[in-house]
Amino acid sequence: MFARVKCLIPTLAATLLWGGQARAEDQTPAEAPASEAPPAAADVPATPASADQTATTAEPTSITEQAPALSDEELLKQSQAETIEIFDERPDKPFDRDTDVRLTGDQLAARGATDLGTALSLLPDVTVRDAGRGGFNIDVRGARKGAVTILIDGVNVTDPYYGTFDVSTIPITDIVQIRMSTTPQSPIDGPGGPGGVVEVLTRDAIGEQMIIARATGDSLPSVGVTGTARIALKKYLGLRISAGGVGGARDLELPMNAAIGEERHSATGSTRLEYRRGDARLVLDGFLDSRHYISPPSDTTSSSILMVDRETSARVSTKGDLRRGKLQLQAQGWVHSLNRRSRYYSDPALTTQAQTEDLEAMRIGGMALATHPIGKDARWAVSGSVDRDNARVAVLNGSVSKGDVTMFELAANLQYEKKTVRIDAAGGAALPVGVGADPWPEGKLVVKWRPRFGPLEVSATAGRKGRVPSLRERFDLTTGNPALGPEMASTGEVRASYDIKDRIKLEVAPFYKRTNGMVRVSLDPADMGKLTNLGKLSIYGIDTQARVEIIPNLWVGGAYNFIKAHSDDSGDDPLDRLPHHRGEAWVQGSPIDKLTLLARVRYFGDSIDKAMNVDGYTLLEATATAPITKQYLAVLRVEDLLDVQPETRAGYHTAGRVITLVLQGQWQ
Repeated sequence: MFARVKCLIPTLAATLLWGGQARAEDQTPAEAPASEAPPAAADVPATPASADQTATTAEPTSITEQAPALSDEELLKQSQAETIEIFDERPDKPFDRDTDVRLTGDQLAARGATDLGTALSLLPDVTVRDAGRGGFNIDVRGARKGAVTILIDGVNVTDPYYGTFDVSTIPITDIVQIRMSTTPQSPIDGPGGPGGVVEVLTRDAIGEQMIIARATGDSLPSVGVTGTARIALKKYLGLRISAGGVGGARDLELPMNAAIGEERHSATGSTRLEYRRGDARLVLDGFLDSRHYISPPSDTTSSSILMVDRETSARVSTKGDLRRGKLQLQAQGWVHSLNRRSRYYSDPALTTQAQTEDLEAMRIGGMALATHPIGKDARWAVSGSVDRDNARVAVLNGSVSKGDVTMFELAANLQYEKKTVRIDAAGGAALPVGVGADPWPEGKLVVKWRPRFGPLEVSATAGRKGRVPSLRERFDLTTGNPALGPEMASTGEVRASYDIKDRIKLEVAPFYKRTNGMVRVSLDPADMGKLTNLGKLSIYGIDTQARVEIIPNLWVGGAYNFIKAHSDDSGDDPLDRLPHHRGEAWVQGSPIDKLTLLARVRYFGDSIDKAMNVDGYTLLEATATAPITKQYLAVLRVEDLLDVQPETRAGYHTAGRVITLVLQGQWQ
């Protein structure tokens, strides 16, 4: 299987050398090519008359039901008219999650994003941070690890052992939309997610035949290629296949001016087989990722060196949709596996092996949902889901650790829309098995109001959600604690958004969270680095964003995020790597035709990591985007332009200035 995946990489890379007429995904011939659209910065739309942007203010259509294409004239009128969005009668459509569109595939291409991790780093209310064992994880308002659910086409993809997901593993050419909620996951969507939801929608297999390929190179140095192809097999049957590969030769700095090569290489492949006829839809998805790398060690303190010499992740999932009259049914099933061999060395020459860890983990689960309209204004839905995780870990001395946990969730939902008001209420019960915890109730209520007198939207959200500790948090031979209990969070948020003819947009979202049992490393020396449940925490803050079009094709904007955590037991700042202040400012313009420039300044305030202070820092980034031809788009991006090389956690600094060149081609 690995050989087949690797064979796809040069094949897809070769598509950069040929092609037909390029168009954006699901774009009509009347629309401008994606390469002519200005890149998104913070919440800047891909184009002032973008149909995707309309979806951020209107109720999103489903993947299986596309809105009629609009002409250039209609799009222009739509973008210039000051429309007041009225919910009124709820359209007869499949069930929607309460997430909002944050980025589209065209915006990601224009900003030079290379994977899901770099895509999420474009959002000011998301922190993408390096994981201690390599890869990248995300934080949302202090929530991390398994507290933030990542859904790929509706399936939770956090791994069955660590409870995290490396956001650098998803090929960027697969992504059509990134949607997000900074409030807890609704019970109707299954267990977990007390800290928020990131939902990624990938390309359908049904649609016009197309190929997208992308080549990247940077100054670390590393090179990569990703590609996606879609073809119709029969009238109602389509196939999408994607592959990617990355190789890196960066020198990782060690104390005393020493260095070690990262030896990074990975191959990723995914495929989708999709049948769609009328109201019936059946999808089969497969994903395979294999990688090898050395986890960046501390560059200030001597420590063991972790080599991951074999990490294989595989996922298979299936999803079916069916309509019987007005009753709509949906069912999903999935199997995830993770195999990882880790080697720990005590010397940079990798001659003295101090420890090994062989991990085998698996998740099996499924979900069923039924929904039906109630008259013209309301809809009910019910769902049931189950996830079972199990893992086995063996180390060098022969010690073996095993564990498993099963989670059931039963939930009901009621949605009501009338004129300018929408109410979405969900409640459910989480039933853990194998973790020594009692069942607990969960709920979420969202009320949205769009007044008639102006382009204002106000929403209020209240929710309570929990998660069980990951298998690693409970059974790791070094830091695990089998006595860990569930992590619970109650959240309240008010969000107001004001959008004037799409030329000025202001958004403000104060929030408050009350958590109990958050998992972190114990600071008590007697615990010897074991994990523990914190007591009750109060986390509060505010997220703000703004953008203004100064003149046509010249935008300025920025964001400011404040957060503060307080423990009833230990006082202020109980959470590591949580700066109180973060902010950014950007300017974007097109000085000449078909060239878009973006400059972005980001600030991260002081934080604490394992009782040590980490100084704040400021980074400058720049991006230039230009269509070379109708088929090709080129992006030049410079990160950490001033080569600050900040310390992001105690003893670990970034690589500094990195120059990346991206070349993308698309043919249909």
